[in-house]
Amino acid sequence: MILSCNHISKSYGVDTILDDCSFFINDNEKAAIVGNNGAGKSTIMKLICGLQSPTSGSIDKPNDLRIG
Repeated sequence: MILSCNHISKSYGVDTILDDCSFFINDNEKAAIVGNNGAGKSTIMKLICGLQSPTSGSIDKPNDLRIG
């Protein structure tokens, strides 16, 4: 497994953007994040890249992971 997101939640004050989001991506798989405006796509990418921290949950990934 190359990326594992477990029970990720992200809140800004009283606004919950992500609530108990879990998924994993295996080696050699390709994935895309799609959704309506305001669905949390940019937020989940910021969490995966380490630019922000989740309110709760965990993200496990190799240190040398490259996202393009």
